[in-house]
Amino acid sequence: MAAPYVGLEMEAIKFVSDLKHILWSIDASGGNPAVYVTPNHDLLAKLRQHVFETASNKNISLDEDDQQFSSFFEDLLDNERFERRTRYCITRLREFIVPETEFFAYISQALDIVIERSQEYRQSRKAQRRSAATLRSLLVEEIAKCFEVWYHPSDVFFYDFAIEHQLAAFDYTDYKWRLSSVGQYALKLSPFEAIIFLCALEISLGRRSTSSRYLNLQTLERLLKPQPPGGTHRRKHERYPTSLRWYGIMDTFSEEPTITDIGMRILAKVSANLEVLRETILLLTESEVGGFHYSENADLINQIKERTKTSKSVVQDQRDSIDSAVTLFMTGHYLDSLRLFYSNIEAVLNLALAKVGSRPEDFSGMKSKIERLEKEKVVSSKLSTWLEVVTSRNKVLHGNIVEDDAELVKPLFYFIAAFWNRLIEELDSHFETIAVLPQ
Repeated sequence: MAAPYVGLEMEAIKFVSDLKHILWSIDASGGNPAVYVTPNHDLLAKLRQHVFETASNKNISLDEDDQQFSSFFEDLLDNERFERRTRYCITRLREFIVPETEFFAYISQALDIVIERSQEYRQSRKAQRRSAATLRSLLVEEIAKCFEVWYHPSDVFFYDFAIEHQLAAFDYTDYKWRLSSVGQYALKLSPFEAIIFLCALEISLGRRSTSSRYLNLQTLERLLKPQPPGGTHRRKHERYPTSLRWYGIMDTFSEEPTITDIGMRILAKVSANLEVLRETILLLTESEVGGFHYSENADLINQIKERTKTSKSVVQDQRDSIDSAVTLFMTGHYLDSLRLFYSNIEAVLNLALAKVGSRPEDFSGMKSKIERLEKEKVVSSKLSTWLEVVTSRNKVLHGNIVEDDAELVKPLFYFIAAFWNRLIEELDSHFETIAVLPQ
């Protein structure tokens, strides 16, 4: 039975809020470039060598009872974890404008502190450091925290999370972060819908094998499987994705991992809409590869009305239909609005084909229609690529989303409506040019 863990649900809302704050910062100003650290394998090797030489010189042996020190050496031996902890250090040093040439000196001293804390004489050393405190020693003490098991700075964590979920990427050219189309989409969702979308992201982008960090399809199906009478399908020592805790779905720290009330609702909605959400994710990703980026333009509604009203590539019935589509969107009927746009896109393509002397009924589907218009140089290859992606992902608009879950496709309005503007702009430009050419 699901458990009413209100505290976890509040933590989930805060998690989404903090994540969206980072995404908003990236969208508004490029985020914090200091947290992007490329691996410096030479530095990592020198730091490892320093630790092993120091441990050898001091004849340090691992005490099985010293869990903290054992975890430190486990991190040291694990390439990914040691690189992550070193990245925390570099991020902190950059904040204090420490030159890169001094990174080794600072981090090696911080590592010395970690080692010293494991020794019997650490109290006397601690007193000694306090009596000779300098700005440098205080900073070294600060970055020494980066190697503590509990240390996971939230700003770096959310940037890592954004990368792993393909919400953002670092632009080397401008030296700043940029949101992906998937990130832009997630930014516009409510907290509840955002968690559903993030779960679908983890399933769509992750591996099929079990993972202790992110959700996958096998774990989703297992958690939704009805429990036998008087029993549970969740074993006490079984490992569950860490993200389920972040999202308020599951209390993974209790003696018996338990799904929360809201967690069960979220997992059920993820399962019910997974196919459509996966198609949405692929639509956003593939469109970006083709050069068409998702963005929300505050003036888009007015642009749609004005361009549709003045376009010579649109007949009156289509103008009325687009007017209805905009009204539907403004009143919260997002799915119906998108479907109207989709049908009008095909209608406009049919008119364009007729203008170049082709019969729309000779073509099966929008893909072949847009390919013909591209061949006739009526539309650009970029637009053709985008429409091909949309056509292959048309389950987004014609899938099994129920009206109660239509909020999930609300951000796609801006995506498809922007394409509508671009389509009739290219059609108008082409046929106006043809009209003025000498016969």
